[in-house]
Amino acid sequence: MRLRTLILAGAAVLGATAAPLALAQAWPSRPITIINPYAAGGPTDIVARMLAQRLSESLGQPVVVSNAPGASTMIGAEKAARSPADGYTLFIGSVTTFSNNPLMYKKIRYKVEDFAPISMIARTPYTMTVAPNLPTKDFAEFVAYARQRPGKVFNATTGIGATNQLLGQMLNSEAGIQLADVAYKGSGPALLDVMGGQVDLTFDGINTSAQALKAGKVRVLAVTSEKRSSAMPDVPTFAELGYPKMNASFWYGMFAPTGTPQPIIERLNREIGAALRAEDIRNRLVTDGLTVEPSTPQALSATITRDSQLWGPVIKALGIELE
Repeated sequence: MRLRTLILAGAAVLGATAAPLALAQAWPSRPITIINPYAAGGPTDIVARMLAQRLSESLGQPVVVSNAPGASTMIGAEKAARSPADGYTLFIGSVTTFSNNPLMYKKIRYKVEDFAPISMIARTPYTMTVAPNLPTKDFAEFVAYARQRPGKVFNATTGIGATNQLLGQMLNSEAGIQLADVAYKGSGPALLDVMGGQVDLTFDGINTSAQALKAGKVRVLAVTSEKRSSAMPDVPTFAELGYPKMNASFWYGMFAPTGTPQPIIERLNREIGAALRAEDIRNRLVTDGLTVEPSTPQALSATITRDSQLWGPVIKALGIELE
């Protein structure tokens, strides 16, 4: 009787182990969907569709992008978190989804633990972009100028808790200045008003600010990357200027619902890495100001933790608590 019980128990364990393995071996046998929590046509959408096309070729099944924008990426994230963990639903997430939202929103209907990291895709730093009529030629002059005008130098942001607002607040703390926020509905209108001199500065994505800089419509005083960007090699990093904490980037990563079989996660990691190392994709992303950065799942998880630790004190100091 005892032997029979042991045999049945062993069979149950083998069955539980074999089920996900069999699923992984048969995968993929139908189309795969990448949920993008941003609107069609934006930078994240472009990255998602480039990867989808290449993964379709390497996996032998259609990979399609489904846009689910809104609520600071939370609509798409919730949809992905509630999807079956079978490898047929992926999620292209960002620092907003995984590091910022959980710190700022009181009611959030997904958890970081609902997602299994697959690979980092790319990251892009921010630039401190100032109006062409601002009478400061470099960062040191800007700090002196701002210290003489507390609350009268205006930072164009995209709202409470947006990275460009958080960076401005971090700079206030680090440099001993007092920038005032001006909220815009998007980074495009914010940059336009900086270009026109209606507002003093903004923290902008490097791809759009590089274009404005090349056209002579703005000046860029610093970048938030660890190293100088190839898109603007003459612009110093904040670390070079003595502000090492001002090291932040907007990053994209690929995720799956937690519980997705590990062999599928490993296969996707390999395929995404191969796609990102392809010369055409890499060149396109680098041209857009991105640093291509395929990684292990563990490295992506560490990035989430690092950014949560970076922004946590800033968000707490501001008392940001959103519904």
